[in-house]
Amino acid sequence: MSPDTPFPDEEWPSAPGPVAGAVRDTGGVGSGPEQDRWSGWDDDAGAAAGEEPGDGAPPSGGDDETLIEDEGEPPDPRTVLTGIGGLLGRLGGVHTGDVRVDGANAMGHGSFAIGRIIVGSGATGSDRVWREVLTADQVRDLADGYASTVTDDHLDQAMKRHPLVRLTGPEGSGRYTTACLALARRYGMHRVGVVTTTDLTGLAGADTPFTGGFGYVVTVDQGAREADGLLLAALATRAGNRGYTLVLVESTASDQRGTLPTVVHGPPVPVEVFAAQLRRHLRQRCLGGCPPDCRGDCVQSYLDAECLAQPALRAYLDGTPRPWEVVQVVAAVAARLPTGAELTRLLDRLLPGQVRRRAREILNPQGPGGGDHVRAFRLSCAVLAGHGVAAIQDAAHRLVRPGPDGPVFTTDLRAPDLDDLLGTVLAQAVLVDRTAWTRRTLRFRPAEEELRRTLLEVAWAEWAPDRLLGWFGLLARSDDPATRRAAAGAIGWAAGRDLDAALTLVDDLARDRRAGVRQAAGIALVAMAMQPALRNRVRTRISAWAQGRAYQRDTVARAYGLGLARLWPDEALAQVRLAAEFRSQRWHNSVGRALLDLHESGHTGLLLRELAGWVTSGEPELVRHAARTVRVLAERWSPAPRAHWPELLDLLRAGVVDLADLAILWRTALSLPATGYRSWRIVGYWINQADGRPEVTDACLRLLREVVTTAQLRRRLRHQVRHVWRPIMPTNRLLSAVALLAVEDVP
Repeated sequence: MSPDTPFPDEEWPSAPGPVAGAVRDTGGVGSGPEQDRWSGWDDDAGAAAGEEPGDGAPPSGGDDETLIEDEGEPPDPRTVLTGIGGLLGRLGGVHTGDVRVDGANAMGHGSFAIGRIIVGSGATGSDRVWREVLTADQVRDLADGYASTVTDDHLDQAMKRHPLVRLTGPEGSGRYTTACLALARRYGMHRVGVVTTTDLTGLAGADTPFTGGFGYVVTVDQGAREADGLLLAALATRAGNRGYTLVLVESTASDQRGTLPTVVHGPPVPVEVFAAQLRRHLRQRCLGGCPPDCRGDCVQSYLDAECLAQPALRAYLDGTPRPWEVVQVVAAVAARLPTGAELTRLLDRLLPGQVRRRAREILNPQGPGGGDHVRAFRLSCAVLAGHGVAAIQDAAHRLVRPGPDGPVFTTDLRAPDLDDLLGTVLAQAVLVDRTAWTRRTLRFRPAEEELRRTLLEVAWAEWAPDRLLGWFGLLARSDDPATRRAAAGAIGWAAGRDLDAALTLVDDLARDRRAGVRQAAGIALVAMAMQPALRNRVRTRISAWAQGRAYQRDTVARAYGLGLARLWPDEALAQVRLAAEFRSQRWHNSVGRALLDLHESGHTGLLLRELAGWVTSGEPELVRHAARTVRVLAERWSPAPRAHWPELLDLLRAGVVDLADLAILWRTALSLPATGYRSWRIVGYWINQADGRPEVTDACLRLLREVVTTAQLRRRLRHQVRHVWRPIMPTNRLLSAVALLAVEDVP
């Protein structure tokens, strides 16, 4: 075949994007030849002549186990994290949120940006160090509504004498805020940092994350090994020499640290916390009855005459509630400003003791309607909140009769039946929405989410935990994806009470041949890792599974693709690589989803560096996964106002990704039979969109000049220009410059 002969079936059929250069699509992500988020992971399967067919079906046997891929559209990681966060409440969270690295916002190697927060990470062996520099606005927000304690003066005096101070106190007592504000008083509101580590040894090396003239709050994950006195002395010496202060926040003091200056945190008086937070919420608001220049007397009157006059609230504040609990109560009161009987009813729903009493009343009904199925249905409402009434009814039946036999309910209960099952107390706490003509969903009111969590707490304490875990596992094997995801979140919640039992259950789910069940196991791992107290042990188990059997490796990859990669990006890349090395992953999207979530959480530079290493490794499966990933990323477009930029080119322009890394990946995607056809289509669409936009044109040519460096690629590029792109884009001015790349003698 001569160089000018067209590839017989290489053509660009009608695509969602513009043709002939006449109409331009400036849409964002999803514009162009591929729009489905996951369909781009499929191999090209011999789409063009001259290319070998892709592997269209999994092997029927072999050394590597065959995995059954029965899961359809996977859940979005943000949806998974939101759902788990609703169940865990304050106990957990992956707080990287919507992360995007853009040029100067990223402060050096290993750093990324979250809004105006600068976060850096470093690793020593398998240990991680997270560093966050707070903005002045964040520190002011902490100070706004802060109730002072005697600890403030003691901590100020200790920091004047020592560069390393330990602050001890129970979790939730306000230690973190006290430490941050003490450092702000010493160094200024824009010079406060927060460091989280799994091992203090990582803070004593030459690449210490601390900067002179700053103060840092240091927290150590629970379960980390103890630091000896010599290490603490080294930290203190380094801090004194470099001019920064460390406040080590701990729950209890250790005998090995007896010489370390220690301040015991005394929590603020609950009444003062309530008053300070109420003034914060109602600042610049007049409640009426004030002269024209309101000075807040109305707020004080509301506090004294309404709030503190409530016997239940007064008794609660005279006890020992933790500050964060009081803050939640104040926020709910300030949002409504109820009075009299309305305030009494609101407090009945808010105060922890009252909430627990209501939960016991719901789960232990009196009278003829207090059967096992009623209790099971009400607990199922907490586990499957937001799901259909029929699914909740089926889950309740599985709790009462956990065997494989039994009816699966597909129709809703009639209104009288549903009211009887809910009871008066639970019926007031939930909303029943009709999402379809024959389907209703049940969800808790926003103000009643604490009741939902308390129902689980009461059931765990008063029922048989083994039975509840077995029930969660049964639901995780359900045929309904929504039920599986809800059950996985419940397993993660249960891990906070019995981690060993929960991990044993997840290990069993991870061995299942069905992809949907392994995905539920992955969600459960995410839910466990969202709880700081469990992270070390969960990470150890995940590391072991990453080197285990095919099912376990696939589950680990799924967990990282469902949000875990946002917490541990470096570990994600190392362990997903172990899964990608095995041939069974060729027919599955688990690895690709994990890699894509790393990109979406702001780690594109780190991701492309690692994928470039996969290409140069020479491992066929790693090369294939790297090419598929960069092809999918190439189909994404930047958000407005830069929607005319392919996202990868935009990141290249901003210096977030390295040109050499992107070039070797794109060269591989264009050359491999499994990815070449679609990759060349994407290049054509880039050229179509770049015409008339000088900045995009220059970036596109810069990349192509680095990519098209072999005779094979120059020949293919010449074919694309003459026989594919020129006929459908005859007026495109960029094509002439692109055509020159096909004849350049590139060294």
